[in-house]
Amino acid sequence: MTATWVQVLGAFLHLLAVAVYLGGSVAMEFVLGPAQRFVPPAQAQVIGQRTADRFLVLVWGALALLPASGALLFFSLSDQHTLSGTKFFTTRYGQTLLAMIVLWAVLVANGAIITFVLRPRLAQRASAQQGAAGVSRRLETMQSAATWVSRITRADLVIALFVVLLGASLAYGGGLL
Repeated sequence: MTATWVQVLGAFLHLLAVAVYLGGSVAMEFVLGPAQRFVPPAQAQVIGQRTADRFLVLVWGALALLPASGALLFFSLSDQHTLSGTKFFTTRYGQTLLAMIVLWAVLVANGAIITFVLRPRLAQRASAQQGAAGVSRRLETMQSAATWVSRITRADLVIALFVVLLGASLAYGGGLL
């Protein structure tokens, strides 16, 4: 069976989104994070903030492209008849696809928490007008937010790796679950 241009485009976009998300996550976690420990804290904060601002654009683009390209692939491969009705929940292929969708939603929720809750806490500045207690509270808030960002990004990396495993099992074995 020869692939149509729609299948090739869908596969390319899907793999591009996976590569951007997973590759960027690995680079942020294993390259940028450790490198920041060797520069003064103020500079590390600026570097972290600037790179995270740019990376979040790529992350949100990849997260948006994944379901669009996945749907394009799914419907171009003519597999939708195999998942009609309750087959979506009872076949290995359907269960694996459902697990991937649920894990994608977890990645989106985690991204929203980082983007809209934790990053604003990291961006606020402490000022001398707040007094020593205010500055101390502000620094504790920033440290707590940074710790949670780190935890969530590590969890996202593990989730993304598992989703890639599930996707490979769909492509080469009919599903893992």
